Amino acid sequence: MKRFSIFLRTFLIQGFWNFSQMQNLGALFVMDTTLKRLYKPGSDAYLRALVRNMETFNTNPVMSSYSIGAMIRQEEVLASSKKEDFEEQEREWRIIRATTANTAASIGDRLFWATLKPLSLVFCILVLFASEIQVIHEEIYKGEMLLKVFLAVLAALLVYNIPSIAVRLRGLKDSYQGNEENFYGLINLNWNKAITFLKTLGQIFTVFIIFYGIYIVFGNSSLNPDSIARMSLLVAFIILSIFMKKLNIPNIFLYIIAAIVFGIASFLA
Repeated sequence: MKRFSIFLRTFLIQGFWNFSQMQNLGALFVMDTTLKRLYKPGSDAYLRALVRNMETFNTNPVMSSYSIGAMIRQEEVLASSKKEDFEEQEREWRIIRATTANTAASIGDRLFWATLKPLSLVFCILVLFASEIQVIHEEIYKGEMLLKVFLAVLAALLVYNIPSIAVRLRGLKDSYQGNEENFYGLINLNWNKAITFLKTLGQIFTVFIIFYGIYIVFGNSSLNPDSIARMSLLVAFIILSIFMKKLNIPNIFLYIIAAIVFGIASFLA
């Protein structure tokens, strides 16, 4: 299997999306190099493989590699199977195609659409705040400030795309080498744990952004900004304790964090 070539083609799996059969043409485009390797182009076996690969297909585009690798492996089994076993192996191919696509879609939508995309935006705003750029104020960014905005956007893109590329590459390997026992590589990783961790991280960052924004808004008002900061910090620790309880993390770690933060705050004051 020419993994890198197939990996590059997975980025175009939605390029031929249609309402009737979803990503079927994109999946065929990804599989075509394998079909030409296994069957002589123009032969009956090749034409049948084309028709088979044009059936309805739909999954999360990033996680599609977890279906593609498994389909390639089963396609190799089909190409070398005996005539009396072909129908059964072709039925198995369809089962693998449908089940891996559905499971990968469920995982991918929760991980990439619902978790990593919002997290990348939150991370972008955090970088802007760290660069002392107040995004809640309307300003025209020039010079050095424009560079900082560019770096913040770049950081957000990396937060999303590094895991995306890693999953695409690993998905091809794990699914190609997988079997029914590990569901073609899909259970090699603890996806639920990763999603929970990233969501909690995003929620903590979001709370920080909200209270930091409040601090900026009321910093020049008649209210005492130091009082607002203390109140924001207290609320942030309360929310953090709720998250840690949900994750079954002992409160001793929260106390340690609180002692360090308040110690640093007292020293700076």
